[in-house]
Amino acid sequence: MFRVMVLDNCIGCGICWTICPKGVLVGKLRVKAMVVSEEQCMGCFSCQYNCPFSAIIVKVNPEEAKKSP
Repeated sequence: MFRVMVLDNCIGCGICWTICPKGVLVGKLRVKAMVVSEEQCMGCFSCQYNCPFSAIIVKVNPEEAKKSP
């Protein structure tokens, strides 16, 4: 239901993949984070709110929102 995007200004600090309770993001230090299980995102926005570089964006996926009752 949520769309998770990692922008090019990600520096691989590790905060997002460390703080994510569902393991949506993974990475290596100093390498841009990767979204690996977007379907697990529960929309807590922890990754977005805690990124010091504003490199993570979480949005409601409009295609999925239409399918929800």
